[in-house]
Amino acid sequence: MGTNFIESIEPRHRPEHYLPLKVVPLMPNFGARVEGVDLLADLSPDIRAKLREAWLNFGVLFITQQKKAFTPDEQLRVAGIFGVPDNGSPMVEKATTQVDVITIDQDRPPLTNLWHSDNSSMPVPSLGTLIQIQVCPPVGGNTAWACTRKAYNCLSETMKAYLEDKVAGHYWDIRGLSDPVYLQKDDDNWYFDRVRKYPPKQNPVIIRHPITGEKSIFVNETYTRYISGVHKYESKYILEFLYNWIRMPEFYVSHHWSENDVAVWDNYTMQHYAIADFTQKRVNQRVTFNAAAA
Repeated sequence: MGTNFIESIEPRHRPEHYLPLKVVPLMPNFGARVEGVDLLADLSPDIRAKLREAWLNFGVLFITQQKKAFTPDEQLRVAGIFGVPDNGSPMVEKATTQVDVITIDQDRPPLTNLWHSDNSSMPVPSLGTLIQIQVCPPVGGNTAWACTRKAYNCLSETMKAYLEDKVAGHYWDIRGLSDPVYLQKDDDNWYFDRVRKYPPKQNPVIIRHPITGEKSIFVNETYTRYISGVHKYESKYILEFLYNWIRMPEFYVSHHWSENDVAVWDNYTMQHYAIADFTQKRVNQRVTFNAAAA
C-alpha cells in the first residue's frame, strides 16, 4: 500500500524529446510505441540514433505496422540499429546462425509463460532482443514486459543494501532431463554436451547497465536457481520475494500483437512473459544482440 510506486515523468521520457520520431509512452518512464517508421526504409542517422536512445530509455519499444515479414538478413540489419547481433540461443530452432525461430502450434505448445530475460544463463547474457511476430493467432498470444529498473528503484533502501553484493546462479535447462525434447534425441550425449558447454552462469542480483549505468534487478523465475553464499532457505525466500515484486502491475506493460509487429527490448532492464492462451500457429523470428552499436 502507499505511493512508493509513483515516479515523476523524466524529460527523457517525454514524446517531444524524440521528435521528429513519434514516440507514444505507455507507462510512466518505461514502455513506448513508435509510430510511422518503416524499419526496412533507408533511415537517417538521426532517426536511427533516436530509436536507439528511445530503446535505452523506455526499455521496450513496440514498432507497429511493418509492411512485410522480415527475411533473416533484413532482421539482422534492423537489429543493427540497436546493437551487434550475437548468436542467440543454442536451445531453439534456427533460421540462420544468428536468427532464432520460435514456432508455436498444436504440436509445439507454448513453453515460455514464465517471466524471464533472454539468455541470462549464457556465458555472455544478451543485452537486447528484437522480435517480429510474423504469424499471430486471431486472438490471444499477447506478451507482457516488466521493468526491472523501476522495480529496483521502488525497493526499500534496506533491501537495496542487502542485495547490492549478492550473486545468483542462472541455468539454461528449464524443463529437465525427462523432457521429451531431450529424450527423443538420437545422440545420448546431446544433453550432457550442453551441460558441459553451458554450466551455471553467475550474475549479479543487482546489475548495472553497461551503457546507462542504471541499476536493475537481474534475477528471473525461469533461469535463476539460487543466490550464492547464503542458506538455501534464505535464497529461496529472497528470490520468491523478488519474483513476486517484479510482477507488480505498476511495473509491467502488455502488447497485443498484429502480424509483423516488432518489439525491441533491453534484457538488463526488462523481463517478459509470453502468454500461453492459444493453440493456433504463432511464429516469432528473433535476434538477440550485445551492447555495442553497429
